[in-house]
Amino acid sequence: MHGKTTGLTFAIYLLGAVSAFAGSVRGIVVDNEGNPLSDVHVEVVYQTFNADQLMDYGQSIKSETQTGQDGRYDIDTTHLPPGEYSAHAYQIVMNGGRETHVDAVGGDLSTFAGNADTIRNFVVGIVEHSDDMPYGNAGIFVVNNAIMDYTDLSETEITLVHIETGTVYVRTVRPTGEGLAITGIPFGKYRASARLAGRPMQIALWGPGENDVFASSIEHDFTMGFSGNQIQVVIKP
Repeated sequence: MHGKTTGLTFAIYLLGAVSAFAGSVRGIVVDNEGNPLSDVHVEVVYQTFNADQLMDYGQSIKSETQTGQDGRYDIDTTHLPPGEYSAHAYQIVMNGGRETHVDAVGGDLSTFAGNADTIRNFVVGIVEHSDDMPYGNAGIFVVNNAIMDYTDLSETEITLVHIETGTVYVRTVRPTGEGLAITGIPFGKYRASARLAGRPMQIALWGPGENDVFASSIEHDFTMGFSGNQIQVVIKP
C-alpha cells in the first residue's frame, strides 16, 4: 500500500510539474479593416539574456509559425528555456525583386513568461510613423540638397505615383534621423517629383553608382540605403 501511495504521489507531482511549465502564445492577425490575414509570420523571442547559462549562447532563441486562413496562430513555448519572451509579427512582401519584412502592430508589446498561456493580437497595415516605429514600417523617401545648393527644403512636397497601380501619395517631408524624409509608403516602384512653395524642383537619384542627372521626375523602388528600404534623392531649384 505504501508503494502504491508513493507511486500515486510521484505521478501527481509529474502532472503538476508539466502543468507548471506549460506555455503557449496565441492570437489573431488582421488588416486595418479587421479582416483576418493568412501566412503572416509570428514569432516569440527570448528576452531574458542569461546567455552564459544557455547552451544556445550567441544565437537567437525563438519559435515561429504562420497564421492560418482564419488569421489565427498558436505557438507552443513549453520547449523553450524559462524566462521572459516578446512576440511580434511580420508580413513578407516583394520590394524590387527582394523579400522585405513589413512589421505588424501589436496591441500589447509587454513581455510575458514562457510558461504562461498568453494572448497577442496584431494588425498588419502601413504605419507612417509612431512612438514604436519612428520610421514607419514601409518605404522611406529621403531628400537631400544638391551639392553647393543651400535651399531650405523643410517644406518640400513630394508626389509619388505607383508605377503599377497608379496610386498617388502626396506628402510634405519631415525631419528624421535619416534627414528630411517621408515615411510609411507601401513598397513598390514609383515615379517621384518634388515641389517647393508651389514651384517644381529638379530631382535626381542620390547614392553610390548613381549619376546626378536632374530631371522633373525620377523612377525607382525602395531598395536604396543601408537597410534596402529607401529611395534617396537630391533636389534643386
